[in-house]
Amino acid sequence: MISFFRNPSFSFSIVLFTVLITASACNRSSDQREFERAAFSIPEGITQTDATGNVISRDSDDWRVAPFFQGVIEIDPAYPNPVLTNELVRINRIVTGVESVSGLRVFVFYESGNVRPIDNDVRNPLPPGLDVISLEPTLISEFPENPQGLYRVVITDLNENVITYGDIRIE
Repeated sequence: MISFFRNPSFSFSIVLFTVLITASACNRSSDQREFERAAFSIPEGITQTDATGNVISRDSDDWRVAPFFQGVIEIDPAYPNPVLTNELVRINRIVTGVESVSGLRVFVFYESGNVRPIDNDVRNPLPPGLDVISLEPTLISEFPENPQGLYRVVITDLNENVITYGDIRIE
């Protein structure tokens, strides 16, 4: 009887499988790191939405889901965008995986390089289904007395892995 481990073609298959899995994991880590670098950059435009969340025009860089979270969470663009100072900004998120996302943190990244947390959901894991993140524009702005401007909002899990990011204009 021939042992599977002594069979050269079986051993080669195991080695090839291991190399492919490792390369895939490295590439995925690289993709995630690249995504996270892009998240902490200066805002450049918005996905324009109406008060009910309908997309009017899309910024291809906004509200994409990070490689680590694809297939386990969906994020809709912020709405309305642009937003007036007396309105709420809403972001729909749908957790589609079971026990797949460890909480949620919402930050604002300012052009000055400062980062400020503005919302936390410490449920670990987040329950599957739809939830709405509601944000006040004055919490997003760097200077509440003059809130108008373009701001980068970054959403992470509790381990600070970036899930998504997008730009919001306050008028």
